Amino acid sequence: FGSDMSEGNLNSTTRYEIENDVFNSVLMKENCVSVLKNFITDWGPALWDLDYLAECTIGQTVTVKSGKPYSGGQVPKESECCFKEQDLGEFFRYLKTYNDSSTFYYAGYTHFAVLNNTAPNFHSFDWSWAGLKDVGSSKSTLWAGSAGSFTPCHKDSYGCNLHAQLVGQKEWLLWPPEHDLCPTRLPYEESSTFCSVDVLKEMYAKSALRIVTTPGDVIFIPKHWWHLTRNLDTSVSINTWIDLASDSFDRLQEAITRLLVCALKRSDSPESWLNPGEEISSAKENEMLLKQSISQCRQSSSGTNIFKKDILGGKSYLLIDKAASTPENLIQCFPLLSQTTILNENKSEKSEDIIDTLINSIVCDSSIMDSIANKLLKCIHGGE
Repeated sequence: FGSDMSEGNLNSTTRYEIENDVFNSVLMKENCVSVLKNFITDWGPALWDLDYLAECTIGQTVTVKSGKPYSGGQVPKESECCFKEQDLGEFFRYLKTYNDSSTFYYAGYTHFAVLNNTAPNFHSFDWSWAGLKDVGSSKSTLWAGSAGSFTPCHKDSYGCNLHAQLVGQKEWLLWPPEHDLCPTRLPYEESSTFCSVDVLKEMYAKSALRIVTTPGDVIFIPKHWWHLTRNLDTSVSINTWIDLASDSFDRLQEAITRLLVCALKRSDSPESWLNPGEEISSAKENEMLLKQSISQCRQSSSGTNIFKKDILGGKSYLLIDKAASTPENLIQCFPLLSQTTILNENKSEKSEDIIDTLINSIVCDSSIMDSIANKLLKCIHGGE
């Protein structure tokens, strides 16, 4: 089930004698996008169909996104879609009869943890078949949509992704982390970096790894890989994200990003730069988040200054374990914390493009963000 990137196709296959820990014994070692074909045919969720899902989830309210299918041209944005609260059970019933190719409907990113009053068996599954013995439904997410529904091309800030296809077919287009797809953090969404180009253009699509998952398949997405997904027909899948050692450093960088975006962007028109479902956080909240992220970095280190290499991230991180931070040190190290009010005054619409460019020039450049995060840690912990 292994793959390489040659000519953008799955053109080499490695077969393994799988035992009880596919995640640690194979996926973590291979460090590549991997597809496990027909691997979960006897797993509980793999036996679900639309009727069963409708019965289990009737009365559960979720957010359903609708819009035009993405087939190239304009870069899709979440803000251009419609969002409506709907009964999830009724939505599954609707998917059985859906036949409108001009509009898609997608109930994506629904955490099982918020689906409380469902049938008991709906939550009685885990990912132990992959060696993830402590990962169950509470750490899983449900994705259900009609043909043409999609998630825009993006890469996640944290962890790696294990995604199981239950119903229908899902197309994946993937690029390695170092591939230049013109990253942007605007519109802002926590832990998601979007691309600002039409990845279906030949110059981008020809370098993509294309995979179609069918019922019973599981796809493994390593950390920071770009991916666009499109449902080729009515599709249901579930996934879980696996935490990695380097995530604490990435969460620190995410806290810095949130602080910068909220400080520099106009607070009176958040719909122009904030994705649906996200909320503006205050300077005080951003300061607390930054302190918590620094503390997590400190706890994940070994107690001394070390470079920690993540086998999936492919970068070295400097983690420092010394004294706890103080608000005074935070403001001294990162003056934007004390300037938030000033930065949000007297900004014209003409200045927004300059601010957008400034934000992306900083937060989408890994070398700059690594430098800021490490300098912040050193300053706060009394280093040079």
